[in-house]
Amino acid sequence: MHKKTKATLEEILHPIEDYLQKVDEAIPRILLEGIDIIDDGALHLFKRKGKKIRASLVLLCSGLKGEISEEVVDIAASVEIVHGASLVHDDIIDQTFLRRGLKTLSKEWGNKVAVLIGDLMYIRALQVIMNDRSGLFAPDVVAAVHDMIKGELYQMEYSNIDSISREHYFNIIKYKTAIFMGTCSKLGAMKAGLDAEERHALYNFGFNIGNAFQIVDDTLDYVEDKDKTGKDPGNDFRDGKITLPFIYLLEKASDEERLLLADCARNPGDFTWSVLKELIGKYDSINYCLKAGEEYVKKALKDLDGFPSSKYKDILFDMANFFIDRDY
Repeated sequence: MHKKTKATLEEILHPIEDYLQKVDEAIPRILLEGIDIIDDGALHLFKRKGKKIRASLVLLCSGLKGEISEEVVDIAASVEIVHGASLVHDDIIDQTFLRRGLKTLSKEWGNKVAVLIGDLMYIRALQVIMNDRSGLFAPDVVAAVHDMIKGELYQMEYSNIDSISREHYFNIIKYKTAIFMGTCSKLGAMKAGLDAEERHALYNFGFNIGNAFQIVDDTLDYVEDKDKTGKDPGNDFRDGKITLPFIYLLEKASDEERLLLADCARNPGDFTWSVLKELIGKYDSINYCLKAGEEYVKKALKDLDGFPSSKYKDILFDMANFFIDRDY
């Protein structure tokens, strides 16, 4: 059942704040090399703290049948570094100027430095994961990183107006977001020694909230309230990326409107954005997409049913609902 929450993510994760602080401390320990250009570049993204959703999934899922172990901290830090590396590369590809309120690494140091720093971040994170004494995690993480890169290339090929479809869209968010979040949840279960059925349930939990998270993120791109979302509206549209709110319009619009929408997508700008926004309102596309995200959260919460009541289960429950209630 969907329980509405007005809590911020920081408030929801407050009970594991000490562990997340340890994750923040582990990141420079993993990345620092003693060479200024590497150290400054690798830590640039972490000057402003991100949401640490993926690290939180590792931590919380490791504590569902006991307590969170100190040994899981480096794994949680490593998945944050993997996520950070993917953002560095995304910013190069998308020519993004700002990330977390700061200049992106590529704008600060240039693409040559940024691509190498991103590569280094991937390698350092994978080294930590491979060196874990359990030796269990590397195959899952390598497979997830492979799928993230595959998803980025898939998006380049299939997210424009001439090739997009509902099937392509859901493949993109599966590869780019959902699989890695599922893997993060599974890593926590593996570190805690949970059995195969429990690992599978937690992978599905992370996978489904990953889909919900990305659908809502794409939908917020159409919300004209920068004070809430923290970013300019219409970024995806102006970059030529067709996401679920636009796809829903294509499915519901008249033949004449579909031709207009196609023209808007091929010629993005302030005028076409205003036309698109009018049609978004006419067909209630935003509410449709938020409900689609809610359906994924419902699936995710069912996967928690087999676990005993605990403070960590409650946090996962609230996190999942936050993903569809959030406005940033």
